[in-house]
Amino acid sequence: MKLRDLSAALGLQCRGDDEAEIVAAVPLEAAVPGTISFVSQPRYLAMLDRVEPAFVIAPAQLAPQIRCAVLLSANPSFDFARTLQILHPPRRPEPGIHPTAHIAPDARIGEQASIGPFTVIGARVTIGARAVIHPHVTIYPGVTIGDDFVCHSHVSIREDVVIGDRVVLHNGSVIGSEGFGFVEVNGGLAKIPQVGNVVLESEVEIGANTTIDRATVGSTYIRRGVKLDNLIHIGHNCDIGAYSRFAALTGIAGSTRIGEWCEFGGQTGVADHVRIGNRVRVAAQSGIPGDIAGDNLTISGAPAIEIRRWRRQMAAYVRLPELVRRIRALEQKIGLGDRTGGGED
Repeated sequence: MKLRDLSAALGLQCRGDDEAEIVAAVPLEAAVPGTISFVSQPRYLAMLDRVEPAFVIAPAQLAPQIRCAVLLSANPSFDFARTLQILHPPRRPEPGIHPTAHIAPDARIGEQASIGPFTVIGARVTIGARAVIHPHVTIYPGVTIGDDFVCHSHVSIREDVVIGDRVVLHNGSVIGSEGFGFVEVNGGLAKIPQVGNVVLESEVEIGANTTIDRATVGSTYIRRGVKLDNLIHIGHNCDIGAYSRFAALTGIAGSTRIGEWCEFGGQTGVADHVRIGNRVRVAAQSGIPGDIAGDNLTISGAPAIEIRRWRRQMAAYVRLPELVRRIRALEQKIGLGDRTGGGED
């Protein structure tokens, strides 16, 4: 694609030779002649002395400092994402139902759907228009799915799950598996029936091998625009607020309420029945045992606390052996003896 064609498609002004040909879009550190990348902040300009992209997407205020052709953008990272979509459009299989798919007679499939090999679709299922369902997907009875659904191979969607429009489920995810509920009785464990469902609102994306438990009663809610990475577990009766994002290996215990626009780093754990506010950012490997009442907070640690306080504590923690030695020396000077107990480490 010529730069002028990309400029027109993106609606961005070009500064420089717009007749040159783009051969690939790459991250800035991998840029070579013929490629397009992006620069969003001044600190990345120095990298342009070491790499040679033919074109970059950059803010207008940085353009005078860039030697190659520039597409002027108010949001370079977003426009680079749009560039990737243009240069690499999604691969969509042709509409149609593969002969090995098993579809219940009363299931309703929308127009222009593509149903892959060995898919199983149960009774009373409704699927909207333009769905793409890849091979070996299982959809239990009573499921309702909106338009423009994309479901990759080996996904399981359990009974009565409700899914909105433009939802993407990646390989091996399980939506609506049974919640983890047992009660002690007569020296054993009795299972609590999990009779609720899961609701995925529109524009949700679920990563590979992520599992979302159905509610004991009522619904587990994944609100509009939520993005879950791979290998995440959401417990029964949780309510995950709109546009929140969770990195891999996060675990959210049952009946937790998380606000809108939250961000969770990888390997984060949250106890059951916790309430978390809006726009809370959680550092990787944090543990949250209780409510986070405020909004617009950044927290870290286990138990998680406000991140500036956590950093001060970590700075003191690495100095503990030194501090113990100093306290011991001071006690000996004033005749108190060794009251610190244990060794220095």
